[in-house]
Amino acid sequence: MNIHAKRIKDLQRLLAKSGLDALVVSRTVDIGFLTGYHMDDYLLLVSRKGAWAFVAKMLLDDFTAKAPFVEPIVPEGGMEEEVLALRRKAGLKRTAFDPENETYNRGTLWRRNGFVEKGGLVGALRAVKEGEEIENLRKSCRIAARAFGIVKPRIKTGRTELSVYRELEDVMQSMGAKGPSFNLIVGFGPNSALPHHVTSGRRLKNNEAVLLDYGCVYNNYCSDITRTYFHGRPTEEFRKVYSIVAASQKAGLAKVKAGVNSMAVDKACRDVISDAGYGQYFIHGTGHGLGLEIHEFPRLNTRVSVALRAGMTVTVEPGIYLQGKFGVRIEDSVLVTGDGCEILTKR
Repeated sequence: MNIHAKRIKDLQRLLAKSGLDALVVSRTVDIGFLTGYHMDDYLLLVSRKGAWAFVAKMLLDDFTAKAPFVEPIVPEGGMEEEVLALRRKAGLKRTAFDPENETYNRGTLWRRNGFVEKGGLVGALRAVKEGEEIENLRKSCRIAARAFGIVKPRIKTGRTELSVYRELEDVMQSMGAKGPSFNLIVGFGPNSALPHHVTSGRRLKNNEAVLLDYGCVYNNYCSDITRTYFHGRPTEEFRKVYSIVAASQKAGLAKVKAGVNSMAVDKACRDVISDAGYGQYFIHGTGHGLGLEIHEFPRLNTRVSVALRAGMTVTVEPGIYLQGKFGVRIEDSVLVTGDGCEILTKR
């Protein structure tokens, strides 16, 4: 069975399990996940036994070729009105929508017409990767990892952060990436101590830290990787901090396994840094899921408690940030397996 047709079936089973007749899906990334057709401005309605896409006439042929298992409908008026009309005709009384993924106006319309609020159904399916998803993630992560080996030797004194940013993009695209998976972070010296530094025109000086946080998109799937090193002769303080972060990440990676709680991975990383006396300088969560988007379910932090499942892809990225000096973050994207994890961001 086509992987996207299977996802529609999986969603239909979730609808039955949740006591729902149908779900209207409006978020582009979720519709693309379910149908394989990644395009803006169309709606999907999935019932326990059917699936309909409300698409503009100019998209009809392309959509039909990519998703023959979904019945296309070309709206004569507004898409929302067509959804409501089909719902009435098919008797789909308990139709749901995800309030977190809906616009205010459309959400108000659904509520006014008796739709049920139900979030997380498509997200639950997206959390566990399978088949070609995993291969696309492997390729995306491999491209990103290899780019570091190419670009690092070219980062010389006097280069700007922005020039390295552009070269990372170019190198990844030359290896088949569509583009970056987010606004890449290149931080030199004290800028490396800002976890979400906005890459600037600052030039690299002798004897300072370099932090590269970047990734790419390959066949719609995102990679995420961070590498930190010292340009010149490392200070003793940098060596110490780097070794602590490396040990922290190693502990976190060792904890990742199907059935392990997400908070346990965060704790494994955080304990190493805290025990070394740098707990106050680890100022973000340990990781996040990734896939069609750079930040997906689940989160690996001190607040979200969820059992990891085989097929989930997450990042493990502890860091220590000494403001005004330097920051160290080491990040890899990994695939959760039954007995551990597969590090995807390997060259």
